Amino acid sequence: MKFYANDITASAPRGLRPGFIDDPQFRSLLEALPDGVAFLEIDGTIKLVNSKLELILNLARADLVGTELAKHAKTAGPIVQKLAVALHQLKRTEISGVLNSQRNVFASLSILRNPEGGAYGALITMRESSRQYRTSEGLERFRFEAETGELARPSYHMTPRLQSLARKAEVALERGSAILLTGETGTGKTEFATRVGGSGEAGAGPFVHVNCGLLSDEQFDAEMFGIEPGSPLDKSTRGKLGFIEAADGGILFLDQITDLSVTAQMKLVSFLETQTFSRLGSMQRRRARLRFISSTNLDLQKCIVNGSFRQDLFYRIAVVTIPLPPLREQPDLVRVVADQMLHRINLGRKPQIRLSPEFTDLLLAHAYPGNLRELSNILEHAAASAEEIALAEHFIAPASASAVVEPERLERLDSAALARASLKDLVQEFETWILEKSIAENGSKRSAAKALGIDIATLVRKTKRNQ
Repeated sequence: MKFYANDITASAPRGLRPGFIDDPQFRSLLEALPDGVAFLEIDGTIKLVNSKLELILNLARADLVGTELAKHAKTAGPIVQKLAVALHQLKRTEISGVLNSQRNVFASLSILRNPEGGAYGALITMRESSRQYRTSEGLERFRFEAETGELARPSYHMTPRLQSLARKAEVALERGSAILLTGETGTGKTEFATRVGGSGEAGAGPFVHVNCGLLSDEQFDAEMFGIEPGSPLDKSTRGKLGFIEAADGGILFLDQITDLSVTAQMKLVSFLETQTFSRLGSMQRRRARLRFISSTNLDLQKCIVNGSFRQDLFYRIAVVTIPLPPLREQPDLVRVVADQMLHRINLGRKPQIRLSPEFTDLLLAHAYPGNLRELSNILEHAAASAEEIALAEHFIAPASASAVVEPERLERLDSAALARASLKDLVQEFETWILEKSIAENGSKRSAAKALGIDIATLVRKTKRNQ
């Protein structure tokens, strides 16, 4: 088997096809390759395809084998048309672009010749060129920018505690075990899953992130399993690639899996039991080889008791449970993440802002019921209201978070602490909380003072008395 470069001309002699092409072992070889591969006769007829190419083109093998390559240009996209033209000209070609199956690919066509130089066929290979994972609308993620101001890979600082959890998750994935990530909202479950899943790393398989909160019962089948091209349900005439097929050979990450309805959960259980599925409009069962990560911020045991989550699904997704710690339990992480967020803010801000020691002390002492999202909110608010230095008065926690954290803080006060505190101190602490909550809700100290019926000087004095 020889591969020739672009100097092949259409006038080159054509030779007989070697016998090994028809050997079943050759078909097995194509099937074992990680890329999509097809062997074509010299006239453009598709002779052999492997399963990976079926997935990339979103076309069944029965629809490909025995047909001319150019016939599928309309269904698969202009890349296929260009490959067909190159084959007609007996020229090696390389091309990249997006197929109608929504795959971003790098494709090549090589002319095959026998030892005498006669062309007897061609080999097409297709490889996903960017390993990008699909995301649903509304996906939230923390992105940090490089020095140039361009978006870079999301920075995710791994503390020793998180590194230990990541090693546990990586070992579980290597052994094919399903992982369940638990933790409060904003603890970085998406970034943790992305990190342990190897998304974006060289040679990594696809990493498909599904925001379950955006999947209604009506959408679930089409989005998860896809739509068969040419079926009555196919309005686009080219089918639809489902999340499961897109994750084949890689990782499927179901974010907030508790947002799925009980009906959708039942369908997911069926897939996990057999690892097979059918596209909408097709009776053909397809097998997907993938690893599974899910996440939730709810107590699944309570969900099972109240009937909102299926117990059989729990046993399948929680083979290994990884509880991510809240930000308040990782004070060393607060400073690092705050520096990264501040760097991102300063890339688009003039003058650049820096944090005063008093502001930093408040950052480190805060409980962060909203975790990373709340930390980002506090810094963004300071950047919007301060000039060059963020002072203690610029530290405003979101009102909703304040309302949640205060009762918890009071519950943590034991009788000894209450005995040491005077009534005056307790009243002042409560008054300070009321003032901070009003400022957050009204957007400024002046508006807060008006809402509370006090003058601005009194409000400023009372908020500064503990500084």
